[in-house]
Amino acid sequence: MTEKFDETGTLTSRENQIAADYAQGESYQQIADRLCLAPSTVRTHLATIYRKLGVSSKLELRDRLTPVATPLSELPIERPTRPERPSIAVLAFENMSGDAEQEYFSDGISDDIITALSRSPWLFVIARNTTFTYKGRSVDVRRIAEELGVRFVLEGSVRRSGDRMRVTAQLIDGTTGGHVWSERYDGQLKDVFDLQDEITRNVVASIQTTVHLSTIQEPVERATRPDLTVWELTMRSWHLLYDFTPESYAHAKTLLEQALVIDPESAEANMILSLINHHIAIMGFVPDVQPAMKTAYALARRATQLDDRNEYAHWALGICCWGLLKYDESLAALERAVALNPNCSLAYGSLGTLLGILGRSDEAIANQEIAIRSNPLDPSIFFRFSGLALAHYMAGRYATAIEWAERAIHRMPRWYFAHFILAASHVAQGHQKDATNTVKSCQNVLPDISVKDLDRVPLKDLNKLNELRARLFKAGFLND
Repeated sequence: MTEKFDETGTLTSRENQIAADYAQGESYQQIADRLCLAPSTVRTHLATIYRKLGVSSKLELRDRLTPVATPLSELPIERPTRPERPSIAVLAFENMSGDAEQEYFSDGISDDIITALSRSPWLFVIARNTTFTYKGRSVDVRRIAEELGVRFVLEGSVRRSGDRMRVTAQLIDGTTGGHVWSERYDGQLKDVFDLQDEITRNVVASIQTTVHLSTIQEPVERATRPDLTVWELTMRSWHLLYDFTPESYAHAKTLLEQALVIDPESAEANMILSLINHHIAIMGFVPDVQPAMKTAYALARRATQLDDRNEYAHWALGICCWGLLKYDESLAALERAVALNPNCSLAYGSLGTLLGILGRSDEAIANQEIAIRSNPLDPSIFFRFSGLALAHYMAGRYATAIEWAERAIHRMPRWYFAHFILAASHVAQGHQKDATNTVKSCQNVLPDISVKDLDRVPLKDLNKLNELRARLFKAGFLND
């Protein structure tokens, strides 16, 4: 029998990754979504892989990779560099209740622990939208730590029965796979917030001990303890926020209005309802966006008054100021959010977008990069990509702006702002045909789009704004 040799050494790290994923049955689209590539780029990579390895089918590719027994986890994939300060990823706690309806409850406990941990300035915390992508998958903790570039991983489970609950949690050193700390908690459902604080406090203390820190900072305590029913309603609404559909937002509004009937002074409910109204406006889900923008602003102001230490309330206030031309207030709110929570990726990303709107491109890019690093799998990452596109566009780096705008559109075809930056960048480069094609692609998914929609996220500099409008007209967008 002829011996098969390992020829995968001729592939680049990216090609090795794509080859292994494709051979294991993933589609072009699945690979493209995870690696932030266009499906056509994946096909191009596979053509190169086939040529290098001398294969002509997926079966031959699998056979070629199988003899060397190289698991996907051992392929030479580019990994993020672990930060100097202690770093942690909190996985979604497993729902052990046997009731799918309780999923939001276990997710909510994980969410609150992530938020509490991220308020410690000396910790680098991976955002929940990234860690939750591992939910339901059997993945070695050491591999997760390597993929996310963190030292520690927190995992656990929740079992809820009537008014009783049992929560287990364990902190694992991702470099060794060894347990740093583990604990089991049994208690009443009404004590869930005390339990979350205790887990957070123990995790913080364990990490500090492990890395031999000389100073211990007290974890930030919960400012308010909302009624559990309100908490459940807000948790469900948070999940709906990331669907980016009119139907999900309408459902979320119903849940949040119900929560505010129970507790009108819930900062969380006011804040999330503000976010829902803001996204309804900027995504263009209503004919007239101004009422939704004004409602979002009023709700966000209310949330910050109810809980001035809630970084997400200040984040909500910061982003809903844009369409109302309140740039100074937006900057103050977003800077406050980052000061309250140095690991709030959403605040960093939105601050980056605002700085792009203000024409402060280098600062904008720096903030967007921080946001992407701590939350690389965020479902709303298309906002980060279009923010980078805007920053490069404002700096006159049109080719780079085109790259980021295309990535944003790939993630969210309905995000009009990315189409605008893409078309304007092509015009700025004198590529009229590409600009015209961009307009047609945009109109395919947004038939009613017009230059007037630029007012949803307007630039502060009127000269730059008028220049952008002129380029959009030249590309082929209509005014109304």
